[in-house]
Amino acid sequence: MTERKLNRIDEMEKRLAAIGDRDPAEAVHDIVQDLFGFDYDRVPVLRGKREGLTNQEILLAELKKLPSLTADHLCPLLLHLFGTNLKGIVSIEEAPISIRSKENWVKRHDGDLVMITGGYEDLDVLVAPTEEFMTVNGDEYLPDKLLDRLIAIGYVNRNGHAFYADPEGKPVSDDFKTLTIRTITEYFEENPYD
Repeated sequence: MTERKLNRIDEMEKRLAAIGDRDPAEAVHDIVQDLFGFDYDRVPVLRGKREGLTNQEILLAELKKLPSLTADHLCPLLLHLFGTNLKGIVSIEEAPISIRSKENWVKRHDGDLVMITGGYEDLDVLVAPTEEFMTVNGDEYLPDKLLDRLIAIGYVNRNGHAFYADPEGKPVSDDFKTLTIRTITEYFEENPYD
């Protein structure tokens, strides 16, 4: 995956403004899949699921409720329906973190040191070193100090990796995901890795 020079939210905004007479749900599907890699035909609907309707039909019904089809209105809707935090993804582009969620690479660049992998329906999350970190460091485990910080926010040590699942079986909250990313980012800011 190559780094994008343009902010993906800005690019999404431009594409939304140019959809013309296209079906809005189909256009949103194509734009998000192209820019972020999420296939909303495959990503499960977490909230607002209706029996007998496809993901695209659910999305279309919700899009009709928006005051306008802009990124500011669309991003919160997609976060609510599918649990995909597009603005959050863009905000961490420079962090040394790869993210795989709902069977898609959300963010992955050369030089990333840690990989966050979310379960299919966001019921759990695993934090592990990337292949690059393991090759350079010679260790397949997270640094002890990083693992300690993740344990302090709710993770458990699973063979040198950090694992979290909500005790009540609920999807991992967006606040917890944000806290995870902030914890990892702060660790690497304080402990630069060459």
